[in-house]
Amino acid sequence: MKPTFQRRTLPAALLALACLLAPPVFAADDDESPLWDFVRGRYTLIGRHPDSQATYTGTAKIERVGKQLRLTRVIGGRQERIVGEVRRADPGEAWVLAFKWGQRQPMEMVCLVGSDLDNYARLTCHWGKARNPHTQPGMEAYFAQEPWDPVKP
Repeated sequence: MKPTFQRRTLPAALLALACLLAPPVFAADDDESPLWDFVRGRYTLIGRHPDSQATYTGTAKIERVGKQLRLTRVIGGRQERIVGEVRRADPGEAWVLAFKWGQRQPMEMVCLVGSDLDNYARLTCHWGKARNPHTQPGMEAYFAQEPWDPVKP
């Protein structure tokens, strides 16, 4: 009876050992990215127009509204609201923010999300006409305002 016991125990022990030593399985793409909450807040932004050296500054606020992000930008006294989402850049690639706006001329912006020295979101974005017909895309960088002043209720 001892050989049968060893024949059954050895494969089970090897299987258990393989499970313990296997690398962790990462979450499926259907799982919600933590960026949905990480990017919410108030920002100071600096940007450059597409195909131009003209720069601008402004402020922005990102809010979560259901299954969308709402970006409200104020540049040169003009307020603009656009909606976006958190998605994969390509299957299996980094999570990005993707915004689309404009009826007559469709526009889009894709932002890579990083962290600043205080662990607030830092966004770097390329933007312009849809399907990027530009020689140089527009660029924007977003800097969180929370480290410098308290959040007002």
